[in-house]
Amino acid sequence: MDKPEIAEVLDTHSGSYLRAQDVIGSDYAALVQLRSQAKAAHFKDQPLYRCSTCLTPVFICARKDGQKFFFKHSHEDGSCPAVTRSALSQDEIDARKYNGVKESQAHLQMKDWLEACLKADPRFSLVNKEARWAGRLTGEWRKPDVSAVYEGVRVAFEIQLTTTYLDVIVKRREFYLQEGGLIFWVFASFDNEHRRLTEDDVFYNNNQNAFIVNPGTVKESLEQKRLMLECVWQAPTADGSHGALRRQRVAFDQLTLDQATQRAYFFDYEGAKEQLSAARSSEVQALQDEIDAWWDRKRDEDAPPQETWTKFAPRLRKLGLQAPFSFRDVDQVLLTALYSAKHGRPWGQRKNLLVEVAHHLAMKDRDRFVWFMHAVKRYGREYEMAHEGDEMKWAAKLVRAKADYRADRLQFEPKRTSQALAEFLFPELCPFP
Repeated sequence: MDKPEIAEVLDTHSGSYLRAQDVIGSDYAALVQLRSQAKAAHFKDQPLYRCSTCLTPVFICARKDGQKFFFKHSHEDGSCPAVTRSALSQDEIDARKYNGVKESQAHLQMKDWLEACLKADPRFSLVNKEARWAGRLTGEWRKPDVSAVYEGVRVAFEIQLTTTYLDVIVKRREFYLQEGGLIFWVFASFDNEHRRLTEDDVFYNNNQNAFIVNPGTVKESLEQKRLMLECVWQAPTADGSHGALRRQRVAFDQLTLDQATQRAYFFDYEGAKEQLSAARSSEVQALQDEIDAWWDRKRDEDAPPQETWTKFAPRLRKLGLQAPFSFRDVDQVLLTALYSAKHGRPWGQRKNLLVEVAHHLAMKDRDRFVWFMHAVKRYGREYEMAHEGDEMKWAAKLVRAKADYRADRLQFEPKRTSQALAEFLFPELCPFP
């Protein structure tokens, strides 16, 4: 929200006060998962966040259009200036809306389909509609749409037709988790254009997999005597974007069932994302090492630097960095200084001592001096550099540079034209001052 009632929250783990917009962020998938985690923590009386004004537990909600997110109090007594709730409690609202669609004709049809498909599959036993599932350790109970036992695991099949609210989703997930069972959400349809946030609450917390039962899957299930489902999933890409949803008819026995996280999936989104991340990390490291080695020897090569840089630039851009195609647009003075600090000696230039680089920057290229000294400290070169050459000369130069910095900081303002490139080549120096 642009102007949320609760603009700041207390992170109960770190003890830090954070802006609501920073917690909510811009990563939709991560936000949907955090929304579920915050709700689960609230039910355990271990809230992740509290209102910074009244310290009441808060959780993440969205406007009806699902486009704007904000924090809402778990309860209000009028003592906080931020008003986020209606007169009805959330449980009352959820109960009214959820029960209103529970026995619709479409819902009843889906339950009949599921029951018939499960009974046709010999892998399932004890198939029941609306059977009461009583907790073994607590007085709680649930009545899943359809329940069955699959390879010794009790599975609760719940149908998501119109709107199943986050409170319901989280409470049911926690119940079946403590009971050693598994909740399995089923949709009648699932697409990008008409999805609701409550569907995403299931999708993003189920390894980005959703499962559909429709007349086609029912027909195939009965013919094959094997529970068939239409699986919809999202696949990660190297650049972090997402394409169209992918679909495939799959059998329940092809799925990975993870009781510990209450997930069931065909495509392992998180595993694929980790593989892409590992591959990208290897590619990044290889490119960093190549440029590092080339930077030192380029002055002795017969070929002009532009010729080699033309090969590096597309690889850098493929990794998401807007690197210049022309080597003349690269801040060569800055990168040479940073490489010198990294290696403890002049790198890619005809000098003998690191302190010579420092002398030059302190007087001639002061807009690179701050970042160079930042690198010298981060790489642990301060003591070594201070004892090179004429020690008194450098000590006096450093005192003068510090005095000039206090008098006029603008002359030391870093040249940021190659900041992104420097951050890529020297990630250990981030954040740059």
